[in-house]
Amino acid sequence: MILSASRKLGKYEIMRKLGRGGMADVYLARDSESNRSVALKLIEHVDDSGTRDIIDAERRGVSLQQQLAAIDSHVVRVYEFGDLEGFFFVAMEYVEGQDLAELMRGGPLAIEFATDAAIAVAETLDHAHNLRTVSEGRNYQGIVHGDIKPKNIRVDVRGDIRVLDFGIAKALSLSRRLTRNEFGSVPYASPERLESGEVNAQSDIWSLAVMLYEMVTHLQPYQAESTERLERMIRSRIPPPPAPDPCPEPLRRILMKALANDPAVRYASARDFANELILFRTGALVEPAGEEDFDRDATRRTTRPVSAPLANDETRRTTPIADRPGAAKLPAKKILVKLPVFSVFTRVVAILAVLCVLYGAWDVYRFFGLRGRAADLERQIKSETVTDPDEVYSKWNQLAETNPSSWALYGVRKIVDRKLDDAGQATITRFRNDTQYVYEKDWQRAAAILNHALQVNPDDDTARGYLRLCEGHIARFEGTRHKDSHQLTVSAEKFTEAQKMMPRSPDPYLGFALLYIYGLKDVDKANAALQQASQLGYKIGNREKAELADGYRDRGDRLYWDSHNVRGLPQEKDQISRAANDYQRALDLYQAIVPYASAGANIKRVEQSLDSVNTRLQELQ
Repeated sequence: MILSASRKLGKYEIMRKLGRGGMADVYLARDSESNRSVALKLIEHVDDSGTRDIIDAERRGVSLQQQLAAIDSHVVRVYEFGDLEGFFFVAMEYVEGQDLAELMRGGPLAIEFATDAAIAVAETLDHAHNLRTVSEGRNYQGIVHGDIKPKNIRVDVRGDIRVLDFGIAKALSLSRRLTRNEFGSVPYASPERLESGEVNAQSDIWSLAVMLYEMVTHLQPYQAESTERLERMIRSRIPPPPAPDPCPEPLRRILMKALANDPAVRYASARDFANELILFRTGALVEPAGEEDFDRDATRRTTRPVSAPLANDETRRTTPIADRPGAAKLPAKKILVKLPVFSVFTRVVAILAVLCVLYGAWDVYRFFGLRGRAADLERQIKSETVTDPDEVYSKWNQLAETNPSSWALYGVRKIVDRKLDDAGQATITRFRNDTQYVYEKDWQRAAAILNHALQVNPDDDTARGYLRLCEGHIARFEGTRHKDSHQLTVSAEKFTEAQKMMPRSPDPYLGFALLYIYGLKDVDKANAALQQASQLGYKIGNREKAELADGYRDRGDRLYWDSHNVRGLPQEKDQISRAANDYQRALDLYQAIVPYASAGANIKRVEQSLDSVNTRLQELQ
């Protein structure tokens, strides 16, 4: 949801949107009582368990943030929070400046600045990890941030480091497991966090190390072309490459320790990490590892003692003659061994042939392995072992992550696509039944499923048409609720696209009818749209008659009200007569559908309005 500028929520006047994260929107607002600017975080109250859990967790997290800000100036202050006009709100200190992500767009940051920023964040994490407090009767023995990344670290106008978004992630980490799909960012997540889904002090330290690596080098330690591959790379526990120049060697070794695959090798606490960075920053260099740190036996095995005799003639032949005691100095070309060109070429060809055979065998092995897993997913869907669309899509992603275009997936792709299509169209089918009401969240759910169907099969024009239909209804709800002309225009555009993609379907015209009646206030166009739907085989039912009745009633109200502006003039009689006609049409339609919906109450209301306009007509005559 986007709130328009100048809208007020209680004492807060919305000025502009700052951003969005998870379920929350953040706005720059002005507190009319204190006349100060605040960052206003809003989560709309929706009647579903997921949203309630998030709001409850946010409420706990904000309470803890208040206590943490009291002992750490780097943490954003919270002024107040609670429930207001359908939203859970948090009014926080507005920090002017730039976040680290913005600063890094121009390249790596200065070593000194990057190190100082990391020290400040590490000290804040140390305060958080060691916070002991009681909130809502619960004991908290340390809290974690859970989403340290450049976007959440801001440099204010004075150059001070401020840590943002110290709310929901830490609270959830104390009340339930935190999954990477809901919170946090994969590039900054530790291997054990990606494996278990849990966040702790070590995961915060890892995220800070990744951020420092990025500030210094303008690169992330792990890089991949997709999020899935990046996650697999981090979870593989392959050590990241040492930070390249311009990273100094002492700082490079600090980063290697902080990003060690084994948590036991890393810094035990944020305080330890900060202390090491402070030593580097003050010039107390971290000493490189000496020879005593390496395996002496391995060193001896790879070094021949000077006094050791040569093993055999073959060994003697590989020792330069000029280095032998008493040997004459001969030109280098005299000791080169020349191999026949044909022999070298033959060996290269043979090696390449073997590699091609091995690659082909490996490709065949992968194909049949993938085909077997695809057949297993087909069986699960056909036997209805797996029915939830989200689970179907998740299993497809796991199957197709390495080679989505493989012929081994041809059959299962069609089945998954059909399953998602059916699930998305179920909402549209239900909408055609005028005894059932389809809510905004139902259209949003259908749109998400149809989006997944297009990910599986981008050529699925049926899914694309139904997706445009769902998007039209979502924009219609948004535009009608907030009287937002832009969203109403978007809705009309989406319904038009859907109509072009599905020229024989009545569904876009049913959407147009709702848009014209309740959003754009044009009952004549709504009536024309319903006639189009009827010609395409849709039977006009009680719901559509109620919609038209509402449209005629509302237009009658507008005409009657506007007639007061021309009272006593010739135009008044024309407007009153038109209002009477609209009220009569509405009355006839409401009477035809009793007891559907609230037809009885509307009949009484329209009859009263009709009496009023008829009385005025008699006066004019």
